[in-house]
Amino acid sequence: MMFCGECGYKNKLDAKFCEECGKPLKAEEKSEIKTTLKKQKERKPMSKQSKIIMIISIIVIILLSIGFIIGKNLTDPKKVATAYFNAATSYDADKLYSYLDIKNSEFTSKKVFKKIVERMKKENNPKKITNYKVTKTEKSNSGLSMYVTISYTIEGKTNDETEQITLTKQKNNKFLFFENWKVSDNSLKTVDDFELSVLKNSKVTLEGIELDKKYIDKEESTSSTDVYQLPAMLPLTYEMKIELPFGFSLEDELNVNTYSNSQTIHFDEDNIPSKEKEKMTEQAKKDLEIIYKGIIENKNFDDIKNNFEGKNIELDDLKDEYEDLKDSMSSYTTTSLKNIEFKDMELRNLELDDDGYLTMYLYTKYDYTIAYEEDGETKQKTKSSSDGIYVSYSYTDDSYHLVDMSSLPSYFSKYF
Repeated sequence: MMFCGECGYKNKLDAKFCEECGKPLKAEEKSEIKTTLKKQKERKPMSKQSKIIMIISIIVIILLSIGFIIGKNLTDPKKVATAYFNAATSYDADKLYSYLDIKNSEFTSKKVFKKIVERMKKENNPKKITNYKVTKTEKSNSGLSMYVTISYTIEGKTNDETEQITLTKQKNNKFLFFENWKVSDNSLKTVDDFELSVLKNSKVTLEGIELDKKYIDKEESTSSTDVYQLPAMLPLTYEMKIELPFGFSLEDELNVNTYSNSQTIHFDEDNIPSKEKEKMTEQAKKDLEIIYKGIIENKNFDDIKNNFEGKNIELDDLKDEYEDLKDSMSSYTTTSLKNIEFKDMELRNLELDDDGYLTMYLYTKYDYTIAYEEDGETKQKTKSSSDGIYVSYSYTDDSYHLVDMSSLPSYFSKYF
């Protein structure tokens, strides 16, 4: 359609004169109308691909906005501190492990960490926290540290308690745009090159992991001690089992911390199982009675040595001690020992000497009977006494073999 420039009448598109007023229609008006119509014809609907691009762009913008909000929330020092507080107070091993400054080794795995944390939770029986909130935040002058104070209440208590958590700012941002705050706690760092000293040829397991001989430091080890150098350990308490080369095991704990990087497991009377102590003292009773019976019956050492023999057992020292004791007892002409019976025997000290022998200090009570001459008659009397004695044993073929003795009583008096 074309409008008349004079009267505004709507004429046909190809009309040269206005049908209403007869005025000629202007060429530019036709041209303008043609241009307008051409533009209207050129305008096409949005393609499917364009619509998809536009939708994706909107979604990306929304996701970026959400990500920014989440990132800001996750990196907020208050949030970092409270997340750590929650993990620590609830003994959440999975979350706590993420806070550790880990140097990887077979002793610092998450599996080992969870075992230790679960045991700690059971032993400590933690109190239930009923509520908590951040009550104070303070930045250091440098801005590189943040101190977050959390106040909390424990079930059954009326007073608030507080915990201050220190955070340090890391060099690199988190998620590209946000400050990266990390819990700063020396107790979260693994301990490197921890030294464990144990009795030679013992088998050691930590949390069920047997220590490989490759960890033994040969330069630090001695003739009686193996020194293990462990590459990295958690700053916690490990359950430890030590299978000694004497046929029994010790249960102990390995206490790892950042203040000391070594521990020696002492082998003494205090950490030996009661059953094993009883086995040692019973063997000592039996052996001492054999020694004295041989002397009473005037036997040579070769007559009784089969009671002490074993694989790779050296009996020269024991033979010398036996002969010395026999000579000493025979020198007393007024009395002679007729019988001796060892009663209570207590292991009061135990050490491993340089030859690998177990040296025991035993305090023993015994009854003895002596014969003596009086008024031309041979009489006997029985008496009880006690003494401290030292004996040395070699352990082989799953049994204890006496190899040395000293401080055995040699004089038995008739006087009461």
